[in-house]
Amino acid sequence: MSIKEISFASANGRDTVKAWAYSPLGKPRAIIQLIHGFGEHSRRYLHMIGKFQAAGFAVYADDHIGHGKTGFDSDTLGDPHSIDYMTYIKDERSLHDIAVADYPGVPYFIFGHSWGSMLSRGYAAHYGDDIAGLMLCGLVSQMKGCDIELNDPAFRAAFEADRYQSAGEWFAKVFLGMTDRFENAKSPTDWIACDSRVVEDHAGDQFNTFKVTIQLVWDLVQLYGFIENENWAKMVPSKIPAYLISGDQDPCGNYGEGLYHVANLLAQNGNKVSVRAYSGYRHEIHNELDLRDEVEQGLVDFVSATVTGGS
Repeated sequence: MSIKEISFASANGRDTVKAWAYSPLGKPRAIIQLIHGFGEHSRRYLHMIGKFQAAGFAVYADDHIGHGKTGFDSDTLGDPHSIDYMTYIKDERSLHDIAVADYPGVPYFIFGHSWGSMLSRGYAAHYGDDIAGLMLCGLVSQMKGCDIELNDPAFRAAFEADRYQSAGEWFAKVFLGMTDRFENAKSPTDWIACDSRVVEDHAGDQFNTFKVTIQLVWDLVQLYGFIENENWAKMVPSKIPAYLISGDQDPCGNYGEGLYHVANLLAQNGNKVSVRAYSGYRHEIHNELDLRDEVEQGLVDFVSATVTGGS
């Protein structure tokens, strides 16, 4: 199993996106494009990537503009310099083109977590023709702060005044009330995981940051508005099967309700949908040490069944 580093020009016209291709032994049974979350980076998924490789899948993953090694190496961590939310989706399309050129004819899947699940939903609506399956983890839907700020004229005014300023209070407003349901929350990011070690690990990672420009928060909210509109699912090809997973204590998905809301939108569109809500768990179900093997096996089973025609 091998790793190849990839670089390509971002659609923002400024950055070089850093990405990696992880190959299995022999010809892959599937390609999985892995899209990471807000303020983090793709190498936080190495455990999952290893499981995918062992199952015979090739994995392609980048660090978004303003994120991870893409942002760290150019001193732009937290500053995406995007045109709009389509910039990120176009970058994912560029990585897609590299992946399918490397392995023509191999079934192509998308896995997205959190902000990555949002980008995956946007990608499926705009470029869904060759997606064999869609996997959404830590799904974002019915998120209180996003719903409020989507139509807040003060937020728009602040963005239009200076999109490169620190997000400051607007970050807090978009991520409103994230720990309200958790007793004895020790930090504002306790919503990330039940295991405090995972929360601490996230905070201590030099490639992670929640210190971002208002541009990045604005892009998140505007993409949220697009994918939460009921017309979004109608743009997704109905032939794409979807596997949706979250913790039922995840505020990003309204404690499970958002998970089923999105599942219903896709089902009404004619997509075959499987849903799994993990009871008692929060946002990063794939990083909980007592759960991650089960989560990853569910993803492997979904891809395997789809490739063999069982999904």
